Amino acid sequence: MTMLYVYGIVDSPRFDRTSLKGHDGADVFAVPCGDCAAVASDLSRRTIAPSPRSVWLHEHVLDTLMRRHAVLPLRFATIVPDAGMLRNRLRPMHRALAGDLRRLRGKIEFALRVTNIHAGWLHAGDAERDGAAAQVLPPGTRYLRAKAERWRERTAGEDAARRIERELRRHLDPVAENAVWALATRSATLTASYLVERKEVSAFVAAVVDARACHPALDVSCTGPWAPYSFVTVRPPEAW
Repeated sequence: MTMLYVYGIVDSPRFDRTSLKGHDGADVFAVPCGDCAAVASDLSRRTIAPSPRSVWLHEHVLDTLMRRHAVLPLRFATIVPDAGMLRNRLRPMHRALAGDLRRLRGKIEFALRVTNIHAGWLHAGDAERDGAAAQVLPPGTRYLRAKAERWRERTAGEDAARRIERELRRHLDPVAENAVWALATRSATLTASYLVERKEVSAFVAAVVDARACHPALDVSCTGPWAPYSFVTVRPPEAW
């Protein structure tokens, strides 16, 4: 049974698909819906494994489309039975999709990951001394003190991470359209997604280099450009 693998939504009912191939070497084509279209290719199976090659191919199709179109990317392995169902699902959200396409036209996403942010956290030696002193306390008191200490460490870590975020944003925000930051407390990792206009890519990369130079103790990685996954406000169902 042939299915449709859907890569994303573009701002035109048709596009130049010369030499653009999808999974299993199938032609990539448009499924028009009003003045936009879903980008799809035929798939002779119901699922597809996330191998490095298949994930790269998904991103390659989106990257090729972004050179000429505004693109709303769908997640890897978005599969729908046929074009009719795809149109039916897209039609009610057409206005919202068109609004996102207008807003994201000419913009791309960069992903940042910041580690080694533990410098502002409680020193291990301090924690060990506190732990040794607590051994003489009754069990209930030790438990409450340990719980309070874990809360203090977490709060101190979050405060340190937010200070680092503010410092990095001073470098990066002026050359970006928008940004979304998040903190993974357990792994002490800051992540960020930046929406950048294509004409500002060089300036953004230079800002990342400048941020690294100003904060050499941090490990700041930057990947991209990607389709703007993090800035789509309306996302069609991705498990059809």
